[in-house]
Amino acid sequence: MRNIRQPSVGIVFALMLMCLAPMAAARSFLSTIGDVPLAEGLQELPDAGFVFDKPQGRIVQLTASHETGVTQQAIRAFYQNSLPNLGWQPRESGPALLTFSRRGEILRLTFTADLVIFDLTPMVAP
Repeated sequence: MRNIRQPSVGIVFALMLMCLAPMAAARSFLSTIGDVPLAEGLQELPDAGFVFDKPQGRIVQLTASHETGVTQQAIRAFYQNSLPNLGWQPRESGPALLTFSRRGEILRLTFTADLVIFDLTPMVAP
């Protein structure tokens, strides 16, 4: 019986490591959206954002710049892999946009040539 349990514990541990691996590449989290990691190669621009709390929820915009040599594809892949592990459900996406939702909020990542703009807004009721 003991031999049967050891492989299952090992499998569970391996699966946990695989789920957390994308977040290991993050150096830190966004300053105002503390549960969204800052991908390696991004630097948050402290003066290029705002935070507004209202009764319907928070509105936050943060901007981060790419370091030289960091590709937009690598950053997109990081967020596509890590945010679902943090409870963010993928929604629409396009060549310059990733959108996720979680607990009544929408998180949009807009990609430009050298910036990523993070917009967090309350989900609008239909």
